[in-house]
Amino acid sequence: MPFPPARRRFGRATALLLTPLLAVVLTSCTTKAGTGDTGGDTAPRAGGTLTVALAVEVTTLDPSKGSANAMALVGSSIYDTLMVVPKLGDQPQPNLAKSLTASPDKLTWTMTLPTGVQFSDGTPFNAEAVKFNLERGMAKGSTAAALLSSVKSVEAPDETTVLLRLKEPFASLPYAFAYDGSGTAGYVASPTALKQYGDDYTAHAAGVGPFKLKSWSPGKPVELVRNPNYWNKDRQVYLDQVVIKTIADPQSAYQALQAGDIDLMSTVNPTLMQTAKADSQVNFVQGVGGDQDAVILNLTQPPFDDLRLRQAVSKALNRQEIVDLTTEGFGKPAVSLFPEGNAFHGTAADPGFDLAGAQALVKEYETATGRKPSFSYTCNTIRPATDVIVAQLKAAGFDVKLDALDYSAWVAAFFGKKYQAICWTMAGFLTPDLLPYRFLHSGGDLNTGGFTDATFDARVTAARAESDPAKRKQLWNEADTVLTTQLPWVWTTSAPIGFIWSKRMHSADYDEPSRLRYSVPTFANAWVTN
Repeated sequence: MPFPPARRRFGRATALLLTPLLAVVLTSCTTKAGTGDTGGDTAPRAGGTLTVALAVEVTTLDPSKGSANAMALVGSSIYDTLMVVPKLGDQPQPNLAKSLTASPDKLTWTMTLPTGVQFSDGTPFNAEAVKFNLERGMAKGSTAAALLSSVKSVEAPDETTVLLRLKEPFASLPYAFAYDGSGTAGYVASPTALKQYGDDYTAHAAGVGPFKLKSWSPGKPVELVRNPNYWNKDRQVYLDQVVIKTIADPQSAYQALQAGDIDLMSTVNPTLMQTAKADSQVNFVQGVGGDQDAVILNLTQPPFDDLRLRQAVSKALNRQEIVDLTTEGFGKPAVSLFPEGNAFHGTAADPGFDLAGAQALVKEYETATGRKPSFSYTCNTIRPATDVIVAQLKAAGFDVKLDALDYSAWVAAFFGKKYQAICWTMAGFLTPDLLPYRFLHSGGDLNTGGFTDATFDARVTAARAESDPAKRKQLWNEADTVLTTQLPWVWTTSAPIGFIWSKRMHSADYDEPSRLRYSVPTFANAWVTN
């Protein structure tokens, strides 16, 4: 997700009470409250309305304009995705697309499509529709442009065939069409509606997903209804309607759930997670999806253009103390780009806490430059770890000024490169060839810290072209070693998230975490009882 979960920041900052991306990364359901009943003993039933709380408003449903966080939950329900990753560790598989295959030189990919599928506005779903959407996604300014940066051109030789011509080999292209938290290239909107409504498209969004849009307007709940013409006849959709409300404060959302006003929410607030865990009137599960918090250092200006001070920051951080003081036991120390459970997890060494070592590096810098290292630490106002991190850095000898911003200003500081050090989250990912590439490669559109390393770039470029999973993992592990040496990002802790839902909501996905559709976070498998 280009935008970190708002919390905690999405801190996650509270930003998404139900973070679309995070809603699908329940790769490890570790704790359930009450009886743990999630519906496994209750036969699915058709009908009813499910009400969901989000912490940020859905402002667009245009796949070429929406960020992964803001629209994925609604977007996946309306559009479905061309490809899908059924569970963590799987390779992308055909979903709406029937197949996606590469030529021997990996420079041409052929996508085949089904026949007889229509958008909810009656427009035929065909190769021209996919081509139209992909070309919009490739355009400058599109939120999907980075995912499709390897694509040179798109062709539609017949109704069911799409040809993608690439600039260079890109083995992970299928992931771009199977929602990976990095964008929305896998969503296909009705070309008719896009052309007819232009900037007003969101109020008339049309896709081929299990639900269709009933109503959207600024400041109002989003309403979806079951799509009676849903293309996937092997997948029964139970709910009549889904309502998405915006509730910015997680405590208010929890009270709404207790009162029966909503059925599902998520939170990154550790205290609230503990409360829900002990509440027998709700269901709770902790998701471990690979989100990790970090301090990003701006390498283009002092003081962090000096490697000694980047090393000092890493040594100064007592990650276990941060976990103990700020996560209520839900978090873990983070030591590298690839957390435990990620398919690319390697053997990166724990940087360890070494206050004396950090202080020595700071003193060495002071002796060499004649000045005390000082900087501003920019962070979202609601991140619980901020004060602890600042105190630890000061103990190492840094002169730190906290620049506490609201969510919008904080995000603007990141994209505007107006920071010396900034708190951020690397969202969980299926492949590093997408989101981490954008943050860390010298040419990445999200590399606002100015990290440039020839060895890192070479390993990553080779990995993106490598089709052998073992070789690609090795190349990325070598690239990760560069990160732990050069320290453009200093990892702090894993970023836990808790999901809370009412006793009337049921979903087989919550009983069996491996079935959670990481790439398609829809409500097609959910049902409700009275």
